[in-house]
Amino acid sequence: MKIKGLKSKLWFNIFTQVALIFAVFVAVIAVCNVSLLSSFFSAREKGRLKEQTVRVSKLDISNVNEVSELLSEISEKYNFDVEIYAYSGKILYTTYGSQMMDYFAAGQPGFVMMHEDMWAEKTEDLGGGVTFYKAIRRMDNSEYLVCHTSLSDGVQAELRIKKELINSSAAVANEFIIIVSFICFALSIVWVLIFAKRFSKPISQMNDITKDMAQLKFNRRIETDRTDEVGQLAISVNELSDSLSSALKNLERINAGLKDEIEAERRLDVMRREFVANVSHELKTPISIISGYAEGLKCNINPESREEYCDTIIDESVRMNKLVLSLLELSKYESGQIPVNKQPFDISVMAEDMLKRIFKGKNIQTANNIQKDCIVFADPSLTEQVLKAYLENAASHTNQGGEVRIESVVSENSVKIEVYNTGSHIENEDMERIWQSFYRGDKSHNRESGRFGLGLSIVSAVMKMHGNDCGVYNTENGVCFWFEAERYLNA
Repeated sequence: MKIKGLKSKLWFNIFTQVALIFAVFVAVIAVCNVSLLSSFFSAREKGRLKEQTVRVSKLDISNVNEVSELLSEISEKYNFDVEIYAYSGKILYTTYGSQMMDYFAAGQPGFVMMHEDMWAEKTEDLGGGVTFYKAIRRMDNSEYLVCHTSLSDGVQAELRIKKELINSSAAVANEFIIIVSFICFALSIVWVLIFAKRFSKPISQMNDITKDMAQLKFNRRIETDRTDEVGQLAISVNELSDSLSSALKNLERINAGLKDEIEAERRLDVMRREFVANVSHELKTPISIISGYAEGLKCNINPESREEYCDTIIDESVRMNKLVLSLLELSKYESGQIPVNKQPFDISVMAEDMLKRIFKGKNIQTANNIQKDCIVFADPSLTEQVLKAYLENAASHTNQGGEVRIESVVSENSVKIEVYNTGSHIENEDMERIWQSFYRGDKSHNRESGRFGLGLSIVSAVMKMHGNDCGVYNTENGVCFWFEAERYLNA
């Protein structure tokens, strides 16, 4: 028979081993009863015979009542035959027969009983004047255990028990013990089955759970109400599972943090390379132009082109200076070198002024819908940089005849400024990248726009300095850039 499953194997092994122990125990009891119980009974009866013989030896033979009482007690309690007889063999007292004690107590002289000698197999001196021997009755070959002692004036006393009675008692006791043993064995089988299954259940659970733990699964627990060593082991396994689960979660959290740091470092490295490439690209063209036009001037080109060459060199120098200044400004914002000087001011006035300056002479409709007296608590110059970057970006991406407007959304503690412009939408993959340095939506780095792609990077840096958010989303007809400012609340 093939046993499947650890639980089945456990309870089957426990059951067979414990049942085998009980079976051996019952078998040993049965063998001992059969072989030793009769000898044990004989030894016990031998001791009792001696004990009662000593009592008889101390009797006053002349006191009929005392003799009758003691002999009756011995006969009834121990089932011993007792004879007290004279040296001639005449029986003075005997417990043989139901009426004999009454007869002898009455002192009837007309009836005489003689003591029957038995053939002794072996004689043993028990001390105290008591002799023990096994005897066979000649009349019916019955075997007896006999104790003999001498009383005063040649009177003899003999106590005996039939060996057949001892063997019969031993057989009855042996049968009873065997029956009880088999009943106990049957009950023990039931108990062992219950115990084996109850014992094997938590062991099987521990085996399954430790297998799950080996596979880094810690969601299972051992359910047990035991308080013994197995219960303590189950509790220890649960505690181990909890500790490993907590350690694994901490490790996963640390790994996730490391993964994020590695990913951030990777993105930073990519941005760094892109930044260097973009700076190189922005500087390479003006440097090439300046170098080429300077060589032309050195070669004494015709006077008509000299002024044009000089103007081009000056324009490119101004462009390079503007780029360097923008980079320095962005670096200061990102490194926190510029302090944030917060103060209350009316942002609606600032927006109105900037709309007039930036869109002067442009065929673009503008509207300032910020509510009047909208007071915010922020750095005015830095906020102006943010608003300027949004409006210049809107101006460069709004077609002729388009619209740019500024809205405000006032909440309990903040003001959200939104700059809308009509035009094309921003692709979803560009939503995050437009905040990077030198990133421009046209992807061609067109020099004619006069922009370097640093405006939104400056916006992001300024908002981080203020601890506020900024963002962008597409509208039905265009794009909306927004930023938040702290609302100024009068005390």
